[in-house]
Amino acid sequence: MSQRPADEPAGWPARIDGLCALAAGGLAGLVYWRTAAPGLLAGDSGELQFAAWLAGLSHPTGYPLYLMLGWLWSHGLAALGLANPARAMTLLSALFGALAVALTYLLAVALIAQSRRGAAAARPVERVAALVAALTFAWTPTLWSQALITEVYTLHAALVAALLWLALLWRQEIRFLRRNRISLPLAALALLFGLGLAHHRTTLLLLPALLVFLIWQAPAGYWRWRQAALLALLALTPLLLYLYVPLRAPASPYLSIELWPGQPTELLDRSPAGLVSYLLGQSFAGEIQRPAQAIAAAPGLLTRFAAQLTPVGLALALLGMALLAARRQWPLLWLTGASFLLLTGFNLFYTIGDIAVFYIPSYLLACVWIGVAVAWLAARAGRLAGRRAALATAVLLAALPLWLFWSQAAQQNRSQDRAAADGWQALLDANPAPNAVLVSNDRDELMPLWYLQQVEEVRPDLAGVFPLLLAEPGWLDVGQAVERALSTGRPVYLIKPMPGLELKAELGQPDPSGLTPVLGPAISGPPAFAEETLIGDAVRLQGFDVQRADNAMQIDLYWQPLRPLEADYTTFVQLLAPDGSKITQSDQQAGGVYYPTSLWQPGETLRDRHRLILPADAPPGPYQLLVGMYQLANGQLIPLGAATLATPLPH
Repeated sequence: MSQRPADEPAGWPARIDGLCALAAGGLAGLVYWRTAAPGLLAGDSGELQFAAWLAGLSHPTGYPLYLMLGWLWSHGLAALGLANPARAMTLLSALFGALAVALTYLLAVALIAQSRRGAAAARPVERVAALVAALTFAWTPTLWSQALITEVYTLHAALVAALLWLALLWRQEIRFLRRNRISLPLAALALLFGLGLAHHRTTLLLLPALLVFLIWQAPAGYWRWRQAALLALLALTPLLLYLYVPLRAPASPYLSIELWPGQPTELLDRSPAGLVSYLLGQSFAGEIQRPAQAIAAAPGLLTRFAAQLTPVGLALALLGMALLAARRQWPLLWLTGASFLLLTGFNLFYTIGDIAVFYIPSYLLACVWIGVAVAWLAARAGRLAGRRAALATAVLLAALPLWLFWSQAAQQNRSQDRAAADGWQALLDANPAPNAVLVSNDRDELMPLWYLQQVEEVRPDLAGVFPLLLAEPGWLDVGQAVERALSTGRPVYLIKPMPGLELKAELGQPDPSGLTPVLGPAISGPPAFAEETLIGDAVRLQGFDVQRADNAMQIDLYWQPLRPLEADYTTFVQLLAPDGSKITQSDQQAGGVYYPTSLWQPGETLRDRHRLILPADAPPGPYQLLVGMYQLANGQLIPLGAATLATPLPH
């Protein structure tokens, strides 16, 4: 075996690099711990909090690695009396975030050292540069935000940093351990890649960069089929963790909601085809946009990265990438650049509401390039003014992570965020009727209820429903969800006021918590004044009701859409005098924001209530109504249609 030069590292971090990584990760972890949310959260965070505690399932693709680790962690802290399950899972995100920062340091210091000719052990100024890179990544707003809640993305960041770092370790060791066909870094890389796939599928995007890098950098004759097969086995074995999904599905009680006695509503298709769809995340397949749309969004990347790194940080990242090219460090540029392009390019095509978090690995790579630039600038200063100038330059550039930290420390602090817990405590204190159905327009709002029911065993008699609870037409929107809930015969409540749902249901008065009783369907019989009038070619007016009280008149219009409406229309009612002049008028967006016309389903009948104020000097005689629909687009009124009702209204 060849001897290493005295200044050549063995590949694994020297003691000082280990201490620096520990310091960077420890500092980040301390800040994350102090600013993390204290407990129960809404959305995916709330779902993961109870799914991990129960060793159950979350949304596709399941995240088996994360949930298993979460079960061990949350039960361990609970057994020690250190944290409740919700808080424990938030602290786990902080821990993984700190680990990601530490690994980013190791990745950066390895890349900086290897990008310099001779690839000698890292110099003090280069370690400072790597610290700048790691702490810049720590304070990127998106990573920081994810380290404060229960989410999967800090673990994903740690795995990405570890994979790239192990690739560099292997490159360093292979020069001196040519007889070692599978070194420890290479074996660890293969195993971690499989674990990454068992956590987040975007890990697969790193495969082209890693494979080409490993083939490119291996000495002649290094690769053998037996060796490749063993590495493939190491990478594929962790995929067995996905057996967690079918094994734990029956133990996930929240996946079956009994809205009707003896007829549970199954939220997961447990057939083989259903499980395959779940594991592949096929419910998100429609989120991929066309190439033209992705290309059009590309220029916005500069703004996105500047917001995370500051314009100075973005400039340093671009400089670092350019330096790798200028030094002809093509393998290093390929490993980091190809990874960056594949990860970032995928994000341009993937249209999902929380796409911002998918850029975290891209920010990690940009920060590593920042480290390369800082090291170069410091080295230039050293050549011009000496060693002290080099260190001074590196320390000066450390102002970048300091600025990132101070500029957002206040807004990132979620240590007092008890909105989800307090909100649901108020709702439950309102004491909804036994066996009630609670309806929300937002899945995320109901996750805390499921946590309270499944973990703390609070009000297990209640059922929470929301749009798209099931992939069926009857669950398309909140209006349909209310209709389904009423059909069960159970008491029904909205968890907050939702103006506009009067189209579908008769609503009671909300209590101080926002809990609003649903008294029944909005329509209990045919309209008093029957009509069969078309409004354009899209909507039929079936009739109307009239109620008069003092100087006001209530007009209930009964609409029936004939086809889906692409726009959100405003409905209007004009009260006309015998001579045809307008006395008063009411205009409103039918259904408000919760059930606008774009959500109306063909064939259903909807009650649209208008209130007209009658002026004191209104002329006597029979009145008529002019009703119709229009939309406002680009400041212009575009009518759908209107009709004058033939039925006279007495004064």
